Amino acid sequence: MPAKKVTEEPDDSQTWELLERCLLPIAFSHAVAVIISTVLNTLGISQTSSFVLFLLFLSLSIGFTLFYHNLKVTAPGKAVLVTGCDSRVGCALAKRLDELGFTVFAGFTNKFDNEDRVDNLKKDTSGRLHALQLDITNEHDIHSAFLYVNENLPDGAPGLWALIHANAWITLGECEWVPLSVVRKSIDTNFMSVARLTQVFLPLIRRCKGRIILVTSILARIPSAIRGVQCANGAALEAWGSCLRLEMRRWGVDVVVVETGEYVAGNSWLKDNSALLNQARDMWVQLEPQTRKEYGEELFQKEMLSLEKYTKGPEADLTRVMRALVDGTTKTFPLKRYTPVTRKERLQAFVSDHLPKSIYDIIYTD
Repeated sequence: MPAKKVTEEPDDSQTWELLERCLLPIAFSHAVAVIISTVLNTLGISQTSSFVLFLLFLSLSIGFTLFYHNLKVTAPGKAVLVTGCDSRVGCALAKRLDELGFTVFAGFTNKFDNEDRVDNLKKDTSGRLHALQLDITNEHDIHSAFLYVNENLPDGAPGLWALIHANAWITLGECEWVPLSVVRKSIDTNFMSVARLTQVFLPLIRRCKGRIILVTSILARIPSAIRGVQCANGAALEAWGSCLRLEMRRWGVDVVVVETGEYVAGNSWLKDNSALLNQARDMWVQLEPQTRKEYGEELFQKEMLSLEKYTKGPEADLTRVMRALVDGTTKTFPLKRYTPVTRKERLQAFVSDHLPKSIYDIIYTD
């Protein structure tokens, strides 16, 4: 029986992205209109109102911004590397980029354990798609992938157009519960390996003046119980990406962050949902007896029930995140951040970012 899909509200994230792009031109048009109107009136040259000039400059700047915002690159002859193609989002993205004409290198964390998915992906795509063994935590896999990509770039391509980090390993549980070994694995997979893979492939990306796309979660900006490790990884990756963006400006390389919705990141990217609950039980067993006594079995059962919504929920709709990832790859001038989330999640992030933390706690803390 096919998985039930989530009924999503209309995707208004594009409207917010366009508004973000237009804010600076609107402010610029107003400032220029006031300055020119004041100068003309002071010199007695003209009595033109600043409002009329504002409308004139606004129409010109908005028209130019819309043209600028919708410019797209030519896909044929460009190569992209997508990690985490074992997951729904990575596999779907590789397929979509192949349809657009890119040469796609699809990295699988364990290619040999996903033979069916690899075969289906190859059947649904063109001969341009290459399936790679790429465990991003494995130094040998990283260098092997680099050599393969470098040797199989499209004819005439100077390097790699985009590196898309779609790999994710979700860790859920109370901060006190999560064993240090699990925390290390989560940091290694979601942050350190992303940084290492980027370092290795940057020479290829610089040659194309291409881009790096980091997939994080809105949880990077929203504190959330039980997901402390996930929040920390997302925040670290976003901060690292912001610094990398500043360093890469001299080379013409873009660094794009895509903040997915909480449900998309927490549900559809989990590779083995049953393992999540087993992992949580193992955490409980490994706690000190005194700690288990202080938390109590009742609280543990409550926390377990809160985790089950990530494992038994309906299949998440990837429309929003797919559109953002494709735009980040294909737009000539991509935004620094895409946030393909629901209105509720966007409002929660706004409250967290701009209002006092005490207000956020009152509204969103149970």
